[in-house]
Amino acid sequence: MPAALRVYGHPHLLTVAEAINGPDFVPYNDAIFVKQAGVGGSVAWHQDGVTHWDSPEWDEGIHGFNFQVQLYSTTPANCLWVVPGTHKQGRIDIPRRVAGNGGDEKLPDAVPLICRPGDVTAVNRQMLHGSFANSSPDHRISITMGFHRRRSVIGQRGKLNMGADQVYDEQRIFERSAVIQVAIDARRQRFPNETPFSYRPFAGLEERFRYNRETRAQVIHDYNTKDLAI
Repeated sequence: MPAALRVYGHPHLLTVAEAINGPDFVPYNDAIFVKQAGVGGSVAWHQDGVTHWDSPEWDEGIHGFNFQVQLYSTTPANCLWVVPGTHKQGRIDIPRRVAGNGGDEKLPDAVPLICRPGDVTAVNRQMLHGSFANSSPDHRISITMGFHRRRSVIGQRGKLNMGADQVYDEQRIFERSAVIQVAIDARRQRFPNETPFSYRPFAGLEERFRYNRETRAQVIHDYNTKDLAI
């Protein structure tokens, strides 16, 4: 999906990723999330990330964050809901929290991420978040892109049923991160008057990772099998 790849390489988004996770930031995974009108199921309250909850180096950003680019307007009926500040609280006992609300999953401190087409949200993966069943006539399509700090990933084993037998060494991280550089060039080709993002881990390697038939086959094809899930 070339259009999504060009969004992935947007200099404003990558500048934000760099500001949050450092100049050597790495990707997590990407997905297109579809919540169908009238039949889109609920997603229970949860926190993402499994690796570092008990780490002595744990902090509020250690499991990364996700962008969501909204292709259509979102409403309280179909959007993602978040509980602000919960990314700072460690692992939350979610059943207990819901029970304390009388069993009602509509938590009083939750807020809906209401967006217009083209808006982008950024949500910490440790933040308590979820969505309700979509009984409305409005669908939601969100291009989701996650990013990590490199130091959170290096040396870790795959989690979330994504390559649990694989160690994320420098080569694995390099191969998965190459998608970012190819996306940057795909966008450069489409918008030649725009200043492209400079991705520090690939400084000096730009010519090797131009967007072309070769990199589509070697970098983009099945790139999701190399996702960095912690």
